[in-house]
Amino acid sequence: MAVRRAIVLALAWLALVASALPGSAGPARAADEYTLESAATYDLRPDEGAIGVIVQLTLTNTTPDPEGQFSVFSEIKVAIHDGATDVAASDGDGDLDVAVAVEDGVNVATIALRDDVRFEQEAAVELRYTLPDTADDPHQRVRSALVVFPAWSFGTSGTVAVTIPAGYEMRVDGDPMTEEGGQLVSGQIDAPGQWLALVTAVKPAEYTQLEATIPLRGGTADLLVRAFTDDEAWGQRTLDLVSKALPLLEEEIGLPYPRIGQIILTESVATDATGFGEGTGGGNEIQIAYDQPPFTALHQVAHVWLSPSLIDAAWIREGIASHVAAHVGAQLDVEPPYDPAAETEARAAAAVKLDTWSSSNGPEAEAYGYAASWDVINQLEAAAGEDAMRSVLTRVASSVGPYELGELEPEPPAEGGDSPAAPLTTRAFLDHLETVSDADVASIFADRVLIEDDVALLEARTVARTAFDALAAEAESWGAPDPVRAAMTAWNFEEAQSQIGAAMAWLDDRDDLLARLADAGLATPDRLRQAYMAYGGGPEAVGELEAERTVVDEYQTAADRVNGERSFIERIGLVGGPNPEAQLALASGRFGDGDLRGALDAIAEAGRIIGAAETGGFVRLASVVVLALVLVVAAVILFRRRASYTARA
Repeated sequence: MAVRRAIVLALAWLALVASALPGSAGPARAADEYTLESAATYDLRPDEGAIGVIVQLTLTNTTPDPEGQFSVFSEIKVAIHDGATDVAASDGDGDLDVAVAVEDGVNVATIALRDDVRFEQEAAVELRYTLPDTADDPHQRVRSALVVFPAWSFGTSGTVAVTIPAGYEMRVDGDPMTEEGGQLVSGQIDAPGQWLALVTAVKPAEYTQLEATIPLRGGTADLLVRAFTDDEAWGQRTLDLVSKALPLLEEEIGLPYPRIGQIILTESVATDATGFGEGTGGGNEIQIAYDQPPFTALHQVAHVWLSPSLIDAAWIREGIASHVAAHVGAQLDVEPPYDPAAETEARAAAAVKLDTWSSSNGPEAEAYGYAASWDVINQLEAAAGEDAMRSVLTRVASSVGPYELGELEPEPPAEGGDSPAAPLTTRAFLDHLETVSDADVASIFADRVLIEDDVALLEARTVARTAFDALAAEAESWGAPDPVRAAMTAWNFEEAQSQIGAAMAWLDDRDDLLARLADAGLATPDRLRQAYMAYGGGPEAVGELEAERTVVDEYQTAADRVNGERSFIERIGLVGGPNPEAQLALASGRFGDGDLRGALDAIAEAGRIIGAAETGGFVRLASVVVLALVLVVAAVILFRRRASYTARA
């Protein structure tokens, strides 16, 4: 805002100069033609906390005398910086009177000329003033670590020069300046009212460090704030604010503190003025521009949780960071920098689809992106509910895909856990939101977020999601198989529809098999569900169904034989031998464990036992008869021998 105000001031000076009234030497009228050439020099003195401004002004009266009157100028008015001190003016003969007052909201210096300036005459004067450091205007700062101020030109044409203090790096935003002989110079400026440069002089920073330890649900956060040595107040304000904000951010985001190590907040100079002064620190360092409001600290610290490893799409990261910062800021009396809806509307000329938004779009689109991302996240929460964002972030952090069962509520990842399997993309964000809520938010994405190719897929997506819901209902606790979820997640809806059709047909066959398993008293092996989850209705899963159906058929046939009526001979054959019921029980256990080959072996053994029972019975009966005959013969022989012995006696 200070930069814009400086531009307004620079544009206002011309009107003020034009309002200078000529002095009278008899009847006169106001002059409306003149030239005012200027040469402005800004002398940066950071060690003194001041900038010396010297403006050489040459006024030439170009208005002819009207008949019976004189065209004269008796004073010069120019707009000077707010907060200017030690304002003075002089000409070749000495000091001139100069008065400073605010006119129409602009700080104006009025220089009284020593003599009236008549037609074709000129007056050369020097205007001097000092720009001191200010505590409340970040764009007029004069300190040892950093100097920032708006430089503008004066008059109807002019030049601007800025001295470069030793040891400082210079940057100019706005109208260009070049470095020559220890100065930044503008070259000739033909329209000073349209020229403005924001000059920044940066010295290699020296820092004051402040530390705090903050207990959080996910662990202890070690906080280090590094402030410019001449700006310790910034460091203390930032430390106090972030210390209070960290527990609130953790609660608002819904994920435990990720334990990234020490959080380092470093005061810096913004690289641009399009967003929230976000810098590119290294590791755990977060750079916060000195001229940013407290809200920016909340926004940037939210990125400790909302990192690229969690969220791939920049607009989602930035939008949620601002959304969360606003919620936390409301609890800490921190005002947001703007209303995102109003700011988005104001920047509509630079609008881009948010899924294409990046810094390469240019500064206007960059500023639009920050505001619009925040506004869209607000709209999505209003539609999906205040818990929707937390649910989505929890699912992503727990590596749960957008097409997992909607009722699934995974636990937050454990402290120090791995990064998510896949960071959140725009497509996945839409899918997740409509999975965790009943809201239809596709129209918001179509209007403001998605590229045209993705918008064209939304109709097919709606049809595929309806089919997906029907599949999930049919599958019940088994859910949707991996190939279906993969195709839906990739927005390959033609493939998804094909996979869903195959899976639905497979589920019909599965239900038939489950009924037969129940009739046979067999448990369903886990491998059946595993085959479905891995292959859906594909050939591998069909093959699994057929294999299990074969085992069930064999088992049922064997069970019918084992449990059927047996002849006397068969019962005799089974006495004391292997038990077919035990083999069926063994087959049932092996089948439930997923050992189909072992189950068939046990079923075959039960069949073999039953098949051999009759033969065994005959063998056993024959053995008994033979044994009986042997015993009878032996008894007869023994009897005869005993009788013979008795007769001899």
